[in-house]
Amino acid sequence: MRLLRYRPRSVAEVRQRLLTLRFTDQEIEKSVATAKAAGLLDDEVFTKVWVDDRLLHHPLSRRAIRQELADKEIDKGTVDTALEKLYPEEKEKEIALSLAQARLVRYSSLDRAKRIERTISFLIRRGFSFSLARKVTEIADRESGELND
Repeated sequence: MRLLRYRPRSVAEVRQRLLTLRFTDQEIEKSVATAKAAGLLDDEVFTKVWVDDRLLHHPLSRRAIRQELADKEIDKGTVDTALEKLYPEEKEKEIALSLAQARLVRYSSLDRAKRIERTISFLIRRGFSFSLARKVTEIADRESGELND
């Protein structure tokens, strides 16, 4: 139960952690079943919390979030459902544009080419595709140029 106090966990994370603490398979399954029955362990809730947290505190692309959840062994169907509901493709473009705008402001002291290159690189590191990163960076650059005119 101490493991669940810090943050929600996936079933697989709990199993792995208990395994590293040298609990037996029977003890692990009993603990997991008890936590599930008490509503303390639920991959659907965990997925929702994870996506919400990422969007609020550390925005990433849908692909990057999908990979993080796959690494936590969340069922693909659960991930797809959560992403469609909480993070549709249109929202991904909005977030990428918002990140590009903020990054361009941060790089305002650099020359235009370097500013664009670094902004695209930043978005790619956040998991956005090159084409989307380039597209939203160009839009944000155009908008910032219009504001400076």
